[in-house]
Amino acid sequence: MPQHAHPVDDARITVDESVFRNVAGHFASGVTVITTDDGERRYGTTASAVSSLSMDPPMMLVCLNRSSTTHDAVARSGRFAISILSVEQDLLARHFGRKGEDKFADVPWSAGPHGLPLLDGALATVECTVAETAVGGTHTVFLGTVVSAEARPGEPLAYYRGRFGALEQSTEAAVYAGVRSWVLTRRTPLGSALEVAGLAAELEADSAYVYNALVRLVTENLVERTVDGGFAPTPVTEALVRNLYGARATIETGVVDQYLARASDEELAAIAERAAALATAPTSTSAELDAFLEANLEFHCTIVGLAGSRQLVQHFRQLSIATVWRESYRSRMWQDREGHPFIPRIAEALVSRDTPAALELIRRQVDFVTATAIRMITEQGGAL
Repeated sequence: MPQHAHPVDDARITVDESVFRNVAGHFASGVTVITTDDGERRYGTTASAVSSLSMDPPMMLVCLNRSSTTHDAVARSGRFAISILSVEQDLLARHFGRKGEDKFADVPWSAGPHGLPLLDGALATVECTVAETAVGGTHTVFLGTVVSAEARPGEPLAYYRGRFGALEQSTEAAVYAGVRSWVLTRRTPLGSALEVAGLAAELEADSAYVYNALVRLVTENLVERTVDGGFAPTPVTEALVRNLYGARATIETGVVDQYLARASDEELAAIAERAAALATAPTSTSAELDAFLEANLEFHCTIVGLAGSRQLVQHFRQLSIATVWRESYRSRMWQDREGHPFIPRIAEALVSRDTPAALELIRRQVDFVTATAIRMITEQGGAL
């Protein structure tokens, strides 16, 4: 076995902080929210430095920054809970990653068997009592004895190089998603050029991947080639809306027609749970509309997921142009509750395994959303 001839001299270790941060960012890690209750209020913070420590006895390891109020609350209470987030919960990860007074306002949660706050919809939850602590740098390491644990089916949310996503998402797919979001949220305004080098720098991505993403978006009619060979955002028009929503309807109704009869009760219960949350979701502010649009997309993706094809769900997701609507959230149309009753009714038909009713309701909702989007485009002069 090779041995070091000379011990490492700690005094000579001079790793630049920015270099280390970049290297550490190449670890793909699961995303959790650490919560506690100190008897006076609830606390929570997003954390990725979490791992299982021991199976006998069951123990978990959590690292929390000592500047965090959640850190201090865990130290006071001597207990903490871990909510392991699902791939659909990236907005919650961002929410609990920010500073704030009451992070639980408008966030669905439930008390665990030992009274700790657990986030609804989490992939798995664990409650712990603090057994030991250790200090390392700016963080405290809490070693917790597990007192309750529960899991449900689903895919975990991952954190890699400063971004949230699915564990299976390749680098190129992640760049494509980032470029698509950039285009649809109009971070480059209509009439301006999409510069490959500039986008690569903003997204911290390889220029070749950015170029490939733009070419792909040209085939989706979301980006167009300019006379000088460059790229520019394409206006969202009535024709594009009809084409994309028509394709989504074809996929969703096809899945329901072929797979509803064999869907499990657990899958249908998950659809009903998403519908219940959407039915009363507010849309009167930009932030509320963002959350609603994302939750609505995930509701329909869960339906498409009945086919058991990750690729089909990914394709369905890529047909969405919902993020562009946030530019026009002030329109009264998004506060019109007329379209929302379709969501619980679709879920009800699916849970009842009433295929004809579900197909009819999905088509009617697509018609409603298409008409609303077209009216919004008309309000904006014919293009967004």
